[in-house]
Amino acid sequence: MVNSLQKFETFFERLMEGSVGRIFRTPIQPAEIGRRLERAMEGNQLATVDGIVVPNDYVVYLNPNDMVLFADIVPSLCGQMEDWLIDLAEERNYGFIDQVRVQMIGDEDVPTRRINVEANITELPDYDPVRQEAVQRTEVYRVVEHTGNVPPKLLLVAASGAAEQFFVLRRQSTSLGRALDNDIIIEVPEVSRHHARVDYVNDQFEIVDQESTNGTTVNGVRVKRSRVAEGDDILLGTVRVQLLPYRGEPRAHG
Repeated sequence: MVNSLQKFETFFERLMEGSVGRIFRTPIQPAEIGRRLERAMEGNQLATVDGIVVPNDYVVYLNPNDMVLFADIVPSLCGQMEDWLIDLAEERNYGFIDQVRVQMIGDEDVPTRRINVEANITELPDYDPVRQEAVQRTEVYRVVEHTGNVPPKLLLVAASGAAEQFFVLRRQSTSLGRALDNDIIIEVPEVSRHHARVDYVNDQFEIVDQESTNGTTVNGVRVKRSRVAEGDDILLGTVRVQLLPYRGEPRAHG
């Protein structure tokens, strides 16, 4: 039998499918946020004469540079997480004292790749899902502007013998390489630990080689720094990288 977490992960894999038909990756995956919410629910229970009551009001804090990567799905993400928490509580015979609300906030004090969750048991007498969605969209706009208002692109990464992957670019600088501290990790021997960066400068995307061993080429020419456009053939050592159009909010497919 499929449990709630598996259903949750499957839903968000579908939600994160881009127009190119592949799942694009971000440093923080929605299922990780779900697991943190579950932990917050389990860790803040209140025993009452009517049974166990768990938090109904959750705030997820992410670094703005992490949150911006899936900015287009944040309102949908919050709504689906609310539904998932309700299902989870029902499975475990927990109760809520009021509506369940999940909010997502960009906070510079949160390190990148970190997820902080606040969970409270509280009454929400003025809760209105339509108004709450508008509040959440306002927060998304703030985060997008705060992080430089970079027009999103998809980045194809194709290594020989491995499945193609697609990453959303929405930061002013995105690092690529073998080391685990890169924004995009490419586990291929011919790729240096810190191989290259994709920067957004003066309304253009640029590829910047980080003194890699096997070099970076654009359309067959080895470069240190070069502007790149959609469709340009970029090689990091032996790994092909290409900018592709991002076609707006991804949708879940039935």
